[in-house]
Amino acid sequence: ELCTAIGPLMAEYDRISTTFINLGAPGTPARDAALPQFIDDTTDWVGRAEAVAEQHPGVQPRLSRTLQRHLDDLWLLANNIAPGQEQSYDKAAWIDSMVAYGGPQSICNELGAGW
Repeated sequence: ELCTAIGPLMAEYDRISTTFINLGAPGTPARDAALPQFIDDTTDWVGRAEAVAEQHPGVQPRLSRTLQRHLDDLWLLANNIAPGQEQSYDKAAWIDSMVAYGGPQSICNELGAGW
């Protein structure tokens, strides 16, 4: 049930993050201009995704742990990222969030409820 409930949100954030990344390298004018909206979108999305996850307690532990790790990493990124050149901790938070994303993605895909 969590996979079905979270799937549309995961697809939504895929679009948000892809749109932002496709604006260019960190520190470019287009990326810096879009950063406030990306931060707002990410913070809002994390809150909505956490609310959905909280409505589905008792799911497979690996699914809940990796989903929460993904959300936590994105929350940290949104709270620390700033215009200009990418900082090593921002890059690390992003990469870790993508690694954690693999948990829900692979588990939900195996259950036939991927996005």
